[in-house]
Amino acid sequence: MHARCNLLRAVITITLTLPLAGAAQQHTLRTLTGTVTDQSHEPIHGAVVELQNPGNNSVVTYLTDAQGHYIFKRLDSGTDYVVWVVYRNRHSPNRSISKFDDHLDKVIDFEIKSY
Repeated sequence: MHARCNLLRAVITITLTLPLAGAAQQHTLRTLTGTVTDQSHEPIHGAVVELQNPGNNSVVTYLTDAQGHYIFKRLDSGTDYVVWVVYRNRHSPNRSISKFDDHLDKVIDFEIKSY
């Protein structure tokens, strides 16, 4: 009877801890950086870089600095994102960042073509 109680206690303990282990999945944070340039590879100051979370349709923006740089910090590595640039009514192609991409410091550069 004592061995049976110990076995039952072990089964209950395992059963109670297994769901908690699965629920403890945590995502790390990533950073997205890059540079926006024109066709002559000159940096573009004041371009609007837009980052969308398609899961909830939220969009955050960043204006490039004098060197054409942008940065988005603290992005959830378990989320997919889409990023693009708008400058003087010109729209870059969309670029995707997959939650399956394991780069925590992601770099995406854009070149804005003139018409």
